[in-house]
Amino acid sequence: MTKTLLKQNITKVINEIEDETFLQAVYTIVSNRADNTGFEINDELKKELDLRKENHKEGISKSYSWQSVKKSALGRIT
Repeated sequence: MTKTLLKQNITKVINEIEDETFLQAVYTIVSNRADNTGFEINDELKKELDLRKENHKEGISKSYSWQSVKKSALGRIT
């Protein structure tokens, strides 16, 4: 698969995804890859991350195993 075709397929798949949390995770991965100048966490983001971490530890937030995420992602592109 060519790089151009791969980019087109990724765009097509992402445009069909409605899960905002998943999209935010993908955006984080992609933007970090595109911006290799470093990553800063401001106070507001740190508070949000700390809250999410606590919610995860307490079982309040929904979590997914890597296998589940991978299966879901692969199922969307086939």
